[in-house]
Amino acid sequence: MTKAKPLWTCPSCGAKYVTPNIWHSCNRLTPEDWLEGKGPRAMALWGRLVEAMSAIGPYELHATRSRISFMVRVRFAGVSALSDRGMSLNFWLKERIASPRLAKAEHLGHRDWIYRVRITAPEEIDDEVTGWLRRAYDVGRQQAGSADP
Repeated sequence: MTKAKPLWTCPSCGAKYVTPNIWHSCNRLTPEDWLEGKGPRAMALWGRLVEAMSAIGPYELHATRSRISFMVRVRFAGVSALSDRGMSLNFWLKERIASPRLAKAEHLGHRDWIYRVRITAPEEIDDEVTGWLRRAYDVGRQQAGSADP
């Protein structure tokens, strides 16, 4: 296996990307900023997701105004909506999957798929969802067979 190229770091905001000078929003939100004001049910959902992600492996959080992303080498999952009514969990896979639980599946071309699942209770982050997140984590690591070099 060849060694991965180093990530480019934006000199303005410190965000890390695989591609130099990629377009992005140079905001300086922290995960705490993004979670500020969330209600108790929202925080229970978030806590269960963080627990599941931590069992998979180490990651970094990257917050923007519209979402909070989980990143290893690249962003592989994120939450685009979080409230006491539920959360929209998105993840990137290099394979087509089917499940009635998926709210959206978007084919980006080649082998890239972005999926969205709506989570309304902590127990919905079960073996099926954590299995998807484990595979997405491997995509985020850019491991051979999981992501393009």
